[in-house]
Amino acid sequence: MTVITENKKQLGKMPPQALSLEEAVIGAMMIDRKAIDDCLLILKQDYFYDKRNQHLFSAIKSLNDSNRPVDLLTVIEKLKELNKLEFIGGDFRVIELTQKVASSAHVLEHARIIIQKYLRREIISMCSSAISEAFNESIDVFDVLDFTGKGLDAINNIISNESSSLSWYDAMLAMPKRLEFLSNNNGKITGLPTGLKALDKHFSGWQNTDFIVIGADSGMGKTALTMTHILAAAKANKAVGMFSMEMSVQQLAIRATAVESSFHMNQLSRTGFEKQEYFSTLFEIVNQMKDYPIFIDDKPALTVPQMKRKARSLARNHDIKILFIDFLQMFSGDKEVRINVGEAARECKNLAKELNIPVIGLSQLSREVKKSQYSIPKKHHLKEASTIEEAADVIMLLYRPSYYGFDRENYSDLYDNYLGLQGDENAVGMVVKNRNGSLGNVGMKFIEDKTKWADASDISTPF
Repeated sequence: MTVITENKKQLGKMPPQALSLEEAVIGAMMIDRKAIDDCLLILKQDYFYDKRNQHLFSAIKSLNDSNRPVDLLTVIEKLKELNKLEFIGGDFRVIELTQKVASSAHVLEHARIIIQKYLRREIISMCSSAISEAFNESIDVFDVLDFTGKGLDAINNIISNESSSLSWYDAMLAMPKRLEFLSNNNGKITGLPTGLKALDKHFSGWQNTDFIVIGADSGMGKTALTMTHILAAAKANKAVGMFSMEMSVQQLAIRATAVESSFHMNQLSRTGFEKQEYFSTLFEIVNQMKDYPIFIDDKPALTVPQMKRKARSLARNHDIKILFIDFLQMFSGDKEVRINVGEAARECKNLAKELNIPVIGLSQLSREVKKSQYSIPKKHHLKEASTIEEAADVIMLLYRPSYYGFDRENYSDLYDNYLGLQGDENAVGMVVKNRNGSLGNVGMKFIEDKTKWADASDISTPF
């Protein structure tokens, strides 16, 4: 009988926990002020497995929030005030906890282990609930998936919030090294290549943690410019992620081929080739491009939570270095459009910081843009402009005068003086917001029959 009981004990599973470390952290917080500051930044009451330690942590936090001293005596008094002293084991246990630690030297490492144990318990709880709901035939399977996704999002948020930022001291010491690098890099870009020299010069490439919004009227060439950026990053061997809620992967592959070749969009999408020998060039392009590290999700009507989960998955599984979203107004949800777009913009910025990558979101313009002089776009023409503008680090608006019938011959003042276009430049990227750089117009060239963007100085094509 004893053998059976022992075997049951061995087979039984205990929830993940680190009771000795919980006690060490509580003890350190009662003997060292710095331990309190460090632990309160990353720990919460629920992270402790032992309910007694939860109440001890809560008492310490309450004292600290009230600007009262935290020590053995004040904690005991606070527990008395909360009627929790006997529950946690009396004043003897409080004294015992302070005697178990000599210093707070490793308190942050202990705190992180406590968080990891808590996360394991949360994962177990979430999976158990998901399994139970999956067996319940009365619950829609998509509701089960949504429940599971929200649980994973909550756990991921804990992980991202736990990571502490660079200290002011370290940031100041790093600045001279950064300036030395910038001074000696001979004009090389510091971010990911955009695919256009003019944009690289203005932004020094797309920068990590930036949320960049590219806005334009329908048919202006947003997706074509996006493919230029995507291909530039992929050719630099940087993995690229994209959520395309408007175009399919197949349509984007055609766009990419047009960007990388001298073929016309009409040939690639409608008429085919009039000469058989063009196929050899096409196969050469396909063989070159097929292994590019580009990962596109073309599922329509994504919700913002789905986008976040998929973006994190792309980062984990493919180590993406930049993310594109086409486009912000296409996210679905049960709220009004303004709220959905605002939530999407904020989460795009949060993802840029969390994943430490540039996130580029395309945006539609309102019909009001056509009422402005020469139909020139402004920030307020972005659909749901205020919510997007608040979240964005960079806003660039694309404008091609010829799209609205303003040719260079009859509107030279618009091209040369107002927009500052030179030589073969026939389009402009209007940088109307740039948190970390300059504003102004970036002159470019749009080749309409090939639906591709280029630098005015670049007259060559890859094939």
